[in-house]
Amino acid sequence: MGGPAVGPGGFVGGFAQPPPWAGGGSGFAGYPYAPPSPQTYTAPLSNMCAQCGKRPKFGTFEYCGRTCGRAAKNGVPPTAPQPVYNQPFAGGNGYAGNRNSIYPSEFPIYQPPPMKPCKIPDCNKSEQSPGSGYCSYTHRKLGVTKGIDPGCLKCKELPRLNDKTHFCGDKCEKDATSKAPLLLEVPTTDPRFTDVAGQFKTAWKHNNSPPRVAKIYKIILPKTSLDAYETYKRTIEAAGSFSKRKMQPGNERRRWHGTRRQCKIGDDSSNLKFCSNSGCSLCCILKNSYDVKFAAAGMFGKGIYTSATSSKSDTYTRGAVAGSPYKAMFLNRVVVGQGKILTSADSSLTEAPTGFHSVIANPGSGLNYDELIVYNNDAIRPSWLLLYNAT
Repeated sequence: MGGPAVGPGGFVGGFAQPPPWAGGGSGFAGYPYAPPSPQTYTAPLSNMCAQCGKRPKFGTFEYCGRTCGRAAKNGVPPTAPQPVYNQPFAGGNGYAGNRNSIYPSEFPIYQPPPMKPCKIPDCNKSEQSPGSGYCSYTHRKLGVTKGIDPGCLKCKELPRLNDKTHFCGDKCEKDATSKAPLLLEVPTTDPRFTDVAGQFKTAWKHNNSPPRVAKIYKIILPKTSLDAYETYKRTIEAAGSFSKRKMQPGNERRRWHGTRRQCKIGDDSSNLKFCSNSGCSLCCILKNSYDVKFAAAGMFGKGIYTSATSSKSDTYTRGAVAGSPYKAMFLNRVVVGQGKILTSADSSLTEAPTGFHSVIANPGSGLNYDELIVYNNDAIRPSWLLLYNAT
């Protein structure tokens, strides 16, 4: 039989023989012969957006525009009707069809996904749209007030779209990005506060007890800075295929970095303006990310140093600035790639050894705690700023 083609009436699916409405009589909807196998049919392609289902797709893309494309990328459940399939039955000629349709059982019938109950206790209504979780705008805000869902870090009123984003929607995300670099305070009740503070505590390896984490801020980077990092990560991933080895793309890790703080930024949520002191390494990193040209040569050369051990990075914070009860530390995203493991110093390095993307310094001769060194500015970006008790 022939392959898929545009059949009579413009139907995409490639009837290898005349369709059942062409007339005749064999006991199956007018076929004068045995109908083709269901495998010769393909479902008609929808020209509507796969996310909202309300507007046509843009060009060759699956979505009508950036808003729906970003929503799909962030895991927002689609409101477009999703395909379900007819229940087949054995027709009079043995053909598996459907009582209510002339199409084979593989032909999709679209219907919206089921609605779940509103998350607010004692509310008897269904969610406003599939995946929204709430029946109304008022109850979305109430869900944050009651602690049912973590709130958007920008407006702090509405729940986040999903676990992959910090925002309730495009408006807040665009607003934050347009003002980047920017610090957004993370409430102590937020699961991400618990996650980051938990890593700080677990990674504290020195003998003294880990200090209390007082405040955590999410660092919103300019789009150009984040794009450069993501481009570098994709390049390293393409070279090493780390995802296939059940690692994060580019072998991305979260690592600590302690540095000099000459101001009291972040001591409270009303003081989030970056200072102009060129000696305040913390504000310089917040404004421009890391730059290897400002790095001092260490045991493994001139690179950007981080550690999996928070107490190791604490030794580089130089104490609290006068008038502040807190020290500050970054938790960074770092593209490790293929790391060269070293246990002895090599201060001559200005780049990773040939065939490698970074240096992993394990405890050994003259080194008590781990270090990770990268030599490319785009291999690292600050992600979280922690303020913790200095004493």
